[in-house]
Amino acid sequence: MCCAAISASISAAGPFSVISDSEKLTAVSSSAHNGYVRTRMADGSFRPETYAFGEGGVTGVLTISDPTFDNVGFLPIARMLAVPLATQSYLPTRDPNATDLLIMVYWGTTTGGVNTSDGFLRDQLNYANAHLLGFNLEGPFRGMRDPISDPSEVFFGPSFRQTMLNTVYGDVMAAIEVDRYWVILEAYDFQSAWKHKKLKLLWETRFSLSARRHDFERDLPAMAQSASLYFGRDSFGLVLKPVPEGRVDVGEAKVVEDQAADDMVSSGDLSGVAGDWRGRSSNFRPVIFHIREAGGSTLESPTNHVVWPAVVKVSGSDVKIMVPGRGVIFSGTLRGSHMSGSLTQYGKRSSFTLSRSPAAIPVGQSDSADAPGK
Repeated sequence: MCCAAISASISAAGPFSVISDSEKLTAVSSSAHNGYVRTRMADGSFRPETYAFGEGGVTGVLTISDPTFDNVGFLPIARMLAVPLATQSYLPTRDPNATDLLIMVYWGTTTGGVNTSDGFLRDQLNYANAHLLGFNLEGPFRGMRDPISDPSEVFFGPSFRQTMLNTVYGDVMAAIEVDRYWVILEAYDFQSAWKHKKLKLLWETRFSLSARRHDFERDLPAMAQSASLYFGRDSFGLVLKPVPEGRVDVGEAKVVEDQAADDMVSSGDLSGVAGDWRGRSSNFRPVIFHIREAGGSTLESPTNHVVWPAVVKVSGSDVKIMVPGRGVIFSGTLRGSHMSGSLTQYGKRSSFTLSRSPAAIPVGQSDSADAPGK
């Protein structure tokens, strides 16, 4: 990952007093590489893929101290990214043999062109930020070359051409010219990196939000959730998506978001619970938990024709199964071929017993109650 470094003095010109509509949006730019395509299951959902995070580090220079950014380290960021990744069937794992992706995480801030009245410096800032944040394919920057090595390609000040471009692409310019918080995820083939020491980029997603009147720590979960729809695929240019104002609240599913990054990884001795477990109750339709010792456990709702990634925790005879992003939690005790406990989704709780069985529940079997996720 490369970041352009610009050495220049920033003028005392402050940011605009009125925040533009574009600054309330998360800017997302995403692309797939080396033939990477998500595999879909029979029900149309994505096949779960496992990953390990890599700390790419923080870059960017703040013109003033920002405690909402300065005090946030890699582990809190990883925790906030884990839930949006899980909603797209990307699950963390600690087993290197079962890891599909190495996801490098970079984060930082930009200094926007609005901070200077110098035309050439403004173009330098806009150019560097456009390439960093994924704005470079938009109208004002398309075809523009490096302003330092080839200043003839840069138009600034009263140029008619640039005035027209800035007017036509006003939302893009309003977004790029202010200071922005940003995060970049670069996903590499883990097995290639681990076994052959070769980095093979599979996909990357860049997303950012204006720093003005925003809080990096508070708004990062919403930024990542807005960007998550493009994890692992092409956005075909820049996408601007709204971010809810105020603190992000994911409703009853927040128990998953509030957990540490380690809680999003299966743990304990799974050998005693590995297999297929099915159960039903008066409040929930039939479900099947497919528990895999090497990772990749799932929850299947046959009557709803859906399969979701699951996280399994085992401590002695106590078993806890969570479905990130769906608010589903099973807590029970293992007794031979049965696990007895309770199943909860979005505050709806019922006594629940799972029975080990290799047989699948026939699709179409149902009762009058809701299944998880309905």
